[in-house]
Amino acid sequence: MSGEPNGRTGVAGRAARLLLAILPKTPAGRRLAAGAAVDSVGSGMFLAASTLYFVTVVGLPAAQVGIVLSVAAAAGLLSPVPLGRLADRVGPVKVYVGLLAVRGLGYAGFALVDSFWPYAVLTCVLTALDRGCSPLQQVVVGIVEGGENQTRTMASIRSVRNIGLTAGFLLAGAVLAIEEQAAFVALFLGNALTFWVIAAVVEQLRRRSAAAPAPAADGAGAGPSPVSPAPAPAEREPAAVRSPFRDLRFMLFTVSNGVLSLHDSVLFILLPLWLITATDAPSSSVSVLLAVNTVLTVLLQVYVSRFAETTAGALRLVPVALVPLLVSCAVFAGAEHVPVWPAAACAVLAVVLLTVGENLHSVAVWNLSYELSPPPARARYLAAFSLGMTGQQIVGPVLMTGVLLPMGTAGWAVLAVVYALAALVVRATGAPRTAPAPPKTDPAPASSPASRSSSEVTP
Repeated sequence: MSGEPNGRTGVAGRAARLLLAILPKTPAGRRLAAGAAVDSVGSGMFLAASTLYFVTVVGLPAAQVGIVLSVAAAAGLLSPVPLGRLADRVGPVKVYVGLLAVRGLGYAGFALVDSFWPYAVLTCVLTALDRGCSPLQQVVVGIVEGGENQTRTMASIRSVRNIGLTAGFLLAGAVLAIEEQAAFVALFLGNALTFWVIAAVVEQLRRRSAAAPAPAADGAGAGPSPVSPAPAPAEREPAAVRSPFRDLRFMLFTVSNGVLSLHDSVLFILLPLWLITATDAPSSSVSVLLAVNTVLTVLLQVYVSRFAETTAGALRLVPVALVPLLVSCAVFAGAEHVPVWPAAACAVLAVVLLTVGENLHSVAVWNLSYELSPPPARARYLAAFSLGMTGQQIVGPVLMTGVLLPMGTAGWAVLAVVYALAALVVRATGAPRTAPAPPKTDPAPASSPASRSSSEVTP
């Protein structure tokens, strides 16, 4: 009995250390991560229970629900671009907070839906807003954190979102067990509340920033404020920034990153089908493999972010991320030619490698996409960048099921070549933009102290 409290204390201590390792370094970043955790709990509840509610309680045909979800996905394809343009004009923090508030109202409205058309319209509108909010989150994190903390905070948010989604799935299980309409209504309202929570967190950071005194010009002030307020339109850089769709280098980076992101479709589309059709591993292994990915993402995301805190580090990380992705293809291919338990072991190893590559790749492109986006049009550029991932979500399932799966072992070789080519283009196009050289001036005479002091202080 005497060892039990110590054992519990040891477990609690390890859990606390793990949580501290996951959380951002700054107070503002921790507030954002906490808000994201609350938001993802609500999202997990909604994702796990909403479809069943509208089919079994409201009585919508399952086929109609499926059609609405597909149309909504198409509606959300281009929504980030106009919302990004609006954010560049009005200010990304204001637009982000406004979108969160509107999304909260919209998701609360699902509690009142009792027929097809309200469900269809609300789903399409909210999907478009959801997709538009995603790149703005990266802009807001860049404003809140900036510098070397930005990549870690994005990684922390992804980690806590995985934890929050898992908690939301479990809470939704309780609602599904009750099978009462009132329980589903409470779930919808709880999900809506999570959007307002994170909106309040971001708005509080914005107001604190606005009320904070500006740091001294010589850097001796209290330090940077948690959120640097967006400059007034008149103070912003000249708007002579071309559209991201006319920036060939940026679009090549976007498309090649979307191709490299096929690891997402491999995990969620190809893996389950491949496991039951091409190997002797039990089909029950699918849930175990997905759990391996989720747990590893929580543990790895913040750790690997330290290697992408600078643009040079992020560039070096791209070829490093390619190595486990290529080896995973080889292990997946090998699993097709061994008995049941070795096949299962190969599948686990391949998913571990895939997850490592996925995490290395994601933290690298967070930094690179942000640095490649011109500050006056950062929201527009990151909105356009998000279309690469959206395109992967559209093309990936067809490619996995219609091309790679029927090819058998050769499909993994093709995928490895695709990974390698995409990583090569990401690495080539993700390098920092060359800043224009300052105008050359005649050097000041070395004997003039006044001239020397003025040349040593550059803006």
